[in-house]
Amino acid sequence: MQCVRLTRVLGLVAALALGSATIALACNVPVFRFALERWRPDPYRFVLYHRGPLSAADLETIRPLEEQQDKALANVVLRAIDVAELDKPAAEGDEQSALDRRLFAALGEVSLPRLAVHYPEHLRIDQPVWSGAPGREAIASLLDSPVRQELIKRLAEGQTAVWLLLEPAAGGAASATLLETELNKLEQELKLPELTSAPEDTLLVNTPLKVDFSLLRVRRDDPAEQELVAMLIHSEPDLAERSDAMVFPIFGRGRALLALIGAGITAKNIHDTASFLVSACSCEVKELNPGFDLLLAADWEKRLSADGVPIAAPAAAAAPAGPPVLVPIPTGAAQATVSSPTPVVEHPVIGVTFLNIRAWLIAGGSLLAALILVGAIVVFAQFRASSNLDDRAR
Repeated sequence: MQCVRLTRVLGLVAALALGSATIALACNVPVFRFALERWRPDPYRFVLYHRGPLSAADLETIRPLEEQQDKALANVVLRAIDVAELDKPAAEGDEQSALDRRLFAALGEVSLPRLAVHYPEHLRIDQPVWSGAPGREAIASLLDSPVRQELIKRLAEGQTAVWLLLEPAAGGAASATLLETELNKLEQELKLPELTSAPEDTLLVNTPLKVDFSLLRVRRDDPAEQELVAMLIHSEPDLAERSDAMVFPIFGRGRALLALIGAGITAKNIHDTASFLVSACSCEVKELNPGFDLLLAADWEKRLSADGVPIAAPAAAAAPAGPPVLVPIPTGAAQATVSSPTPVVEHPVIGVTFLNIRAWLIAGGSLLAALILVGAIVVFAQFRASSNLDDRAR
């Protein structure tokens, strides 16, 4: 009987070990497609700072934002804050009030009422994307632009990624030529993961699954795209100070990977980033993946459905409980040559870091398997000790 129990224990241990070692390989849907179907964009925080009651004109001005929020037509969340409340002492542990004070202080001396657009909260960026007097035209430009409409169209059609090239006032042609050459080559070379019949590999929409890249060029001084440009260059502390070309690979529902910059726009970095996007999605929790979402006005469920009926996407995987896990997000910039007038900080290659997520998960599964096997050895040792005691009792 004891031998039977031991056999069952060891069998369970072996099953757990094998299962844990394969957890990381559960989903073969490519990263870009998983993001398109299942990752909802993070909301940008529109905050109307005012003192005293809002006038009827102010309420009418922000009504389009309320409509966008209520109908989920854009990834926005709207709040109105009376700054008189910020002058009052904050209650102990009131983190929201402390955050509101910090964000308002980041605006500097401003006239009221003042509309500010802040990045999604989890990015922890205090500098606003934009701030100014509230007005219908300003709000319309913040929510939409010609380039963003083209970006939405290409992504909804199933493109793997749109490489948005932010060009300086002079130059940028060399980066565009390199990108077009490499992307055309990668479309032929890169292979998609093979989907299985497992539920995790089910595609939710009929959009063709393909490796398809495109280039979208935007001049940094384009007056129609200043809100989009601000959104991009304020995503990292030093980008606004840079004058060289930047390329942001954008995938899913408008998720941008951090930029390849200047000398970092190389064939290798382009290849590594593209490889990450077409690889199997080994980390389904959105918050643990690199990048940030753009502010876009799009009804994604409707756009992704051929008959206009919203897709029934399952609930997104939740972030694990406890303190947030910080994932390194390199910019892909390479070290500048001696002749470059502006030093460029060297970062790890962007694609390699992303691909390591899969390796880390596999390693974690293997470690868990090893721990389970150690536990089995301990159980076996206790079993032997118990058997010896029984023998001596006889």
